[in-house]
Amino acid sequence: MRRRPSLSCPGHLPPHADMSRRASAARDRCLELERAIAGRVRSGSLGLDDAVKMFDELLPHARPASVRAFNHLLTAVSRAQGRGSSSSELVPSLFNRMARACSDKVAPNLHTYSILINRFCRIGRLELGFAAFGLILKTGWRVNGIVINPLLKGVCDRKCVSEAMDILLRRMPEFGCTPDVVSYSTVLKGLCDYKRAEEALELLHMMADDGGGSCPPNVVAYNTVINGLFRDGQVDKAYNLFREMDDRGISPTVVTYNTVINGLFRDGQVDKAYNLFREMDDQGISPTVVTYTTVIDGLSKAQAVDRAEGVLQQMIHKGVKPDNQTYNCLIHGYCSSGQGKEVVRMLKEMSAHGHKPDTVTCNLLLDHLCKSGRCTEARKIFDSMIEKGTKPNVTTYGVLLHGYATKGALSDMHGLLDLMVENGVSPNHHTFSIVLCAYAKGGMIDEAIHIFDQMRQQGLSPDVVSYGALIDALCKLGRVDEAMLKFDQMIHEGVTPGIVIFSSLVYGLCTVDKWEKAEELFSEMLNQGIHPDATFFTTIMRNLCNGGRVMEAQSLLDLMIHVGVRPNVISYNTLIDGYCLAGRMKEAMKLLDAMVRVGLKPDTVSFNTLLHGYCRAGRIEEAVKLLDAMIRVGLKPNTVSFSTLLHGYCRAGRIDDAVRLFREMLSNEVKPGIVTYNIVLHGLFQSGKFSEAKELYLNMIKSGMQLNIYTYSTILNGLCKNKCVDEAFKIFQSLCSKDFQLNIITFNIMIDALLKSGRKEDAMDMFTAISAHGLGPDVVTYRLMIENLIKEGLLEESDNLFSAMEKSGCTPDSCMLNALVRRLLRRGEIMRVGAYLSKIDEMNFSLEAATTSLLISVLSREEYQHHAKSLPQKYHFLKEINK
Repeated sequence: MRRRPSLSCPGHLPPHADMSRRASAARDRCLELERAIAGRVRSGSLGLDDAVKMFDELLPHARPASVRAFNHLLTAVSRAQGRGSSSSELVPSLFNRMARACSDKVAPNLHTYSILINRFCRIGRLELGFAAFGLILKTGWRVNGIVINPLLKGVCDRKCVSEAMDILLRRMPEFGCTPDVVSYSTVLKGLCDYKRAEEALELLHMMADDGGGSCPPNVVAYNTVINGLFRDGQVDKAYNLFREMDDRGISPTVVTYNTVINGLFRDGQVDKAYNLFREMDDQGISPTVVTYTTVIDGLSKAQAVDRAEGVLQQMIHKGVKPDNQTYNCLIHGYCSSGQGKEVVRMLKEMSAHGHKPDTVTCNLLLDHLCKSGRCTEARKIFDSMIEKGTKPNVTTYGVLLHGYATKGALSDMHGLLDLMVENGVSPNHHTFSIVLCAYAKGGMIDEAIHIFDQMRQQGLSPDVVSYGALIDALCKLGRVDEAMLKFDQMIHEGVTPGIVIFSSLVYGLCTVDKWEKAEELFSEMLNQGIHPDATFFTTIMRNLCNGGRVMEAQSLLDLMIHVGVRPNVISYNTLIDGYCLAGRMKEAMKLLDAMVRVGLKPDTVSFNTLLHGYCRAGRIEEAVKLLDAMIRVGLKPNTVSFSTLLHGYCRAGRIDDAVRLFREMLSNEVKPGIVTYNIVLHGLFQSGKFSEAKELYLNMIKSGMQLNIYTYSTILNGLCKNKCVDEAFKIFQSLCSKDFQLNIITFNIMIDALLKSGRKEDAMDMFTAISAHGLGPDVVTYRLMIENLIKEGLLEESDNLFSAMEKSGCTPDSCMLNALVRRLLRRGEIMRVGAYLSKIDEMNFSLEAATTSLLISVLSREEYQHHAKSLPQKYHFLKEINK
């Protein structure tokens, strides 16, 4: 009998031993990978690529206990994807591989499913999250908060907060799952995010008052609801909830204080917010950079910039480093209060602490400069931003575009819009609206329509603002039919018109006498749920009156009554003002009786408007009688009443009557304001009563009255006109040393006086110092300086300064060009005269009578006859006049 070969012969392992060896090696490799995964998780160095690679390595060697390692890997992948990975389906894919490939070795547990559910909810696939939840229920596992909380968040993110409340309060207990603090906090946040903070407060109190105390609210829950209440405008409830925390034994954190301080500042409770900030030290809570920045921002917005800077110094002293946002808040405060020098100082301090101005800083500076009319300086900062590598954003472009639009520099505005597109910054609705409104306001309707169409090409649908600007422009240009077509178009496109658009259309229809159509429009307004009231009609009446269309405004008042809207006192006052503007005082006075007939009582504004009308028409005696009539009907004249009549007396040169009335005002215990003093002061200087003016000025100072820039300009001008330039110069220098906010008019007064008194060097120094005060020369400043250079024979310098003026964005006006032509004619500089005459023609200005007369006179002289050819062709006929 043949012997069966032995499996254990030398050089051969038995099959079971070989399998055992391979299994041992696989187990060792599995344990090695699990330890490596755990180590990487502990060290925080497990990235997306490594996690996927280790998943692939572990999968063939997995054992039942490997589920913990797989959960680590899936968590790492999910977190990495949350930071911006484009492969959003990777976690579900790995889960499926794990479930299919090795269900006999390792099965997903409850934690694995919770990771999957969390991932589905984060990528917005809530339905798949609930499907995975269904699989958990099928397995018979007992669900917990870790599984359900991601679903709660997903439901809240879908704005289904009521459904989330149902899951929290009904479904979770049905599943035998007690909601934890995360569950409640998720729903609390959902309620607050969708302006349901009152319900969040009820839920919070339900947590706190729960007899069993299964889930008392923590500080995060309180912070969430406090923040929600502040955002919903429930300031008192938010503050009371903050104080309730101590009673509940919950200590507020720095986040709590930050939230409450910010909320109080936003509500305008500056002192209360500041006191709470100071309370933090007593509570042993150290303010963070966020706290300090919040306080600095709140104080700056409340115009308490000095206090804000004090907080900045305190912050630095305590070793808390300010960041860019901190400095930006202060810069915004100084910009808003017009303190240009402080803005420059803060920028230097910012740099000294190692912070570079960012886009927000630059936007603040641009906004400040543009609002001050200094678009040229703003453009220089904009250009330097790009040079230094700070990329302007859509807000930056919007600020500068708005500055150009406000100034009427439409060519610069259009060039910037082109640059914006070239630099890859897409204009948004706001950007297009700025440009469209600027063209519409300037009457450049074709350009406005082009921008309107360009908006569509960029994939943006015109909104109510865009339609409103275009419709308003068309109405003001009398193209009302086109405006109505645009109105129909916006309705067709589903854009709901607001009361502003209806106002523009009614105005337009009034100007073209389409009263029936206007009445139809009121019906349309009612259909849209808009109920026109007296304010609506009065606004249109005011626009009509300002445009010299007082009869149309009167017809609108009649239509207003016809459609059942009762005019109020303001409606009649508006129409009175319209008649006064048109000089039709008789009709204006009749409206007083009309008001009484319809049961309205004329008020102080009614009489003040009529007083202003009579004074402007030079009918002072009738204004005086009206003041007496005002008193007779039981109305007490106020500061405006007296100031109006005072101004009328001064304009008429009746300064003695003005002084008498001023004394009467004081005796009637009507306190004059700074405007009243300025009127009398100006009148005294104008009439040559220098000593009386000076006495009044000194009395103003003694009384502690805060003098404004107009007062000082009046005083400086009066002193200079009375040849007291030295005294004026001392006052001006005193203002500079006190950092008083000067304006360019003040500089112009002083430069003019210094030039006329022969102090040319002082005038030049003052001209140079303008920019140091955060100002730019205007057309008057340049005219004074260039005229002086021509007078001194410094013709090349005068040409250079004129070129510099144009480059700075300051446009010459008719007055300046005529003045320069006359100054050059007196010097016989005909060649240069020709250049300025060309400029006058180019800008569609006219020659003033004095300029024409002097031009004819100069060309009549034989020595200048041959120079006439250097003038523009249209002026050659002047030679023939003399012949």
